[in-house]
Amino acid sequence: MRNKRAILVAIAYLMSPSVYPMGAYAQDYPNQPIKLIIPNPPGGPGDIIARAFTEKAAQTVGKPFVFEYRSGASTTIGTAFAAKAEPDGYTILGLPSSGVGAAAIKKQLRYSLETDFSPVAGIGTVPLVLVARAGLNIKTMTDFTAAVRTGKLTFGTAGVGTIGHLTALLLMNEVEGKATHVPFKGNPEVTQALIGGHVDFSILSVADAAPYLASKDVALIVTTADRRLSDLPNTPTMTEVGLPHVDAKLWYAFLAPSKTPVDRITRLYNAFAEAGKGLGSEKHLQSLGFNVEMRDPGALAKMIKDESARWKKVIEFNGIPLEN
Repeated sequence: MRNKRAILVAIAYLMSPSVYPMGAYAQDYPNQPIKLIIPNPPGGPGDIIARAFTEKAAQTVGKPFVFEYRSGASTTIGTAFAAKAEPDGYTILGLPSSGVGAAAIKKQLRYSLETDFSPVAGIGTVPLVLVARAGLNIKTMTDFTAAVRTGKLTFGTAGVGTIGHLTALLLMNEVEGKATHVPFKGNPEVTQALIGGHVDFSILSVADAAPYLASKDVALIVTTADRRLSDLPNTPTMTEVGLPHVDAKLWYAFLAPSKTPVDRITRLYNAFAEAGKGLGSEKHLQSLGFNVEMRDPGALAKMIKDESARWKKVIEFNGIPLEN
């Protein structure tokens, strides 16, 4: 009887959460605000989208998300900071797709997106749009192809390795064209240069181009959307004009430092997935061209790996020198 009792006590002890710190560690998570590192300046489309998701997710996890902006060097400053954070689930990174291009263009980085981070959730995409200055009289993809094949055009971007830069290169590779790259500090400067006639064309996200879509100073040629956008019913997609491989989009995701406990990653993913259910019909997100497209950690890891390989090929093919 005494032995049987001892066995029952031992079993009860082994089943106690206190024996497994990771389980107990996760039961009270989160018990404090969660810091979200944004590697871009405040007020941009990514900031707006991240706030929409975190406000909803906070209702699920029971604690708020606190934004910390660490912009510069095409997202790499903030990303490097997040990579070194404590892997306890209380610091995560809001990564835009430009972060993958920026990593691909750097010769030396203090982090790897694939090994120094644990994917949490992909939350959605924003299509891109090819925009030309009105003075060029380019109205169709055929017009653009003929013009860019002369090698005399200029195109503006928010910098080397950004999604606009790499997608423009991909597009020109597909149509066998060339143009001179003119980098700016950010997309607002790019759009102003377009309107002012200082550059000939650019590839912008629908979110960045939205304030200027009604302007007669720019012409919308084509989008990378999967289907025609309701706000741009007369603008064809890349697939419609015979360029299905030019399907790049701006996307947003959340990552955590590597070795963050899996149960905490799962808790965060579930909270963001729940948030996404109610955000698909939000007008302020629709106005940015944002589409909720949830990706779980496994799917997000694959997307980052595929995107990295894709942009590295574009960089190598076009002979873009790597930056320090």
